[in-house]
Amino acid sequence: MRLHSSCLWLSLSAAFVAVPAFPSSPITVVSVPRGALGAPGITPDQFAMVTWTSTVAFSNVTISAFVFSFDANHTAATAWLTTQTGAGSTPATLVAETSITLPAGQAGKTPELQIFSGLTLPPGQYYLIVSTTDDYGKEGWLNGDLPSPPVTAPGVTLNGPGHTTAGATVDSVYPPASNFAQPYTVGFAFDVTGLPLAESDVTGMVIPQVVDGAGWQSTVVVSNTSSIPAHAALQFFQTTDQAGDTQPWTLPTVENIDPADISLAPGASAIFHTPNRTSALSEGFGELVASPGVQAYVIFTLYVPGRQNQDGTAPAALPASDILIPFDNSPGFTSSIAVVNTSDAPETLTAKIALASGDTITSSLPSVPAHGHVAFALASQFPELAGQQGTLELSTTSLVIDAATGAKRPRIVAPPTFSVIGLRFNPTGAFTSLPVYSAYTAPF
Repeated sequence: MRLHSSCLWLSLSAAFVAVPAFPSSPITVVSVPRGALGAPGITPDQFAMVTWTSTVAFSNVTISAFVFSFDANHTAATAWLTTQTGAGSTPATLVAETSITLPAGQAGKTPELQIFSGLTLPPGQYYLIVSTTDDYGKEGWLNGDLPSPPVTAPGVTLNGPGHTTAGATVDSVYPPASNFAQPYTVGFAFDVTGLPLAESDVTGMVIPQVVDGAGWQSTVVVSNTSSIPAHAALQFFQTTDQAGDTQPWTLPTVENIDPADISLAPGASAIFHTPNRTSALSEGFGELVASPGVQAYVIFTLYVPGRQNQDGTAPAALPASDILIPFDNSPGFTSSIAVVNTSDAPETLTAKIALASGDTITSSLPSVPAHGHVAFALASQFPELAGQQGTLELSTTSLVIDAATGAKRPRIVAPPTFSVIGLRFNPTGAFTSLPVYSAYTAPF
């Protein structure tokens, strides 16, 4: 199963429905029971979809559906969970994808199939899509019992009946991008369960840089600093090109643990290492959704034959809209940063630089894709910083100058949409992390 976060839900001012924090067992999020016997076919030219909206976050989410095949020799299908369908649906709006084996038997005689489990879903709209490339034509999804009211949790709404594709609206390469224009009045039978999370129950953070291979190893440490049991879910995304596009990344670990489902006793820590077994470098970032009191950091280790191993450490952090990064590019030293855009849209960051000499420079970074990740040496992006020391400010905030005081203040306080990590390398190749600071009002 592949996981992708459509957006890291970090706006803790969002409206949440009041629900108990971490109830002891999952509740029904949305359920459409089986209705009259019958099942629209799932074929290469007809895919099926259900959708719901939630103003509540849920963890430990399980999604099941009454899908089946008449023939045990034709049971292969694929399911997607996305935050969008149609032409705007891309891998960036993908939450999870998995191959499934349909239960074989007569319609109404097969068990409900569990499709996804262990998901953490922020508030938003979700689409469950099932497709097959099998021309056999005997695969289907059982009727629901709409228009009878579905079962929904507080803050959850079923969006209409089920829908199918038809004719030219089908995208056989990426089925979620199809146009699900055909409503199916009785809907499709499916169930979603999960643990509701109140606003105060969760913390979202970003690990802006994770690397593995080519001599690099990442050690991720997740700790529960509270006096009560806690849960954490980590999802990783791998950079796929120089522009910073990413895709879901099943991060290999020596310990073979599932970072998407970490339970922590009071004061406990979970530690896992990437293997560093390949000659090629893989890099990307991680998103953490966790109980209050959970903290995380990453240790970067560089193995170079003939010299001592080098370590550097950087903490997970909340995204921000204005970040300060002190840097040191004095002769022999190199400062580098990694930037993550956690939003659903490309982001162009303003760069303001105060040099130790007193000079200032205003520039910008090339657009970082939605959910994108870029990493570079500062002097490669800003050649004027070669041999210099100073402070870099990256910002998405529009500023005005107070006529009375001359102070710069936000005109529009932008949402926290990006996160940064910094490293400084010395002439021997040893390195350390550079502290980064969130700033509400831009200092220069």
